Amino acid sequence: MHFDLAHALISGVLIFVVMIGMNKAGLYIPHKDGGPRWSWPLFFGIGAAVFILNLVWP
Repeated sequence: MHFDLAHALISGVLIFVVMIGMNKAGLYIPHKDGGPRWSWPLFFGIGAAVFILNLVWP
């Protein structure tokens, strides 16, 4: 059970890091700053990051 919790925490941190990185790179602008409600680059960036995490740590 504790491995599931650790995996969830790492996933949350990874998603946060991807959001910050894409924001700094200019690939994602939050909705409150005038960006769109739905961001395909952010969706695929998070999807790729979580996919790679699940390949490394199933």
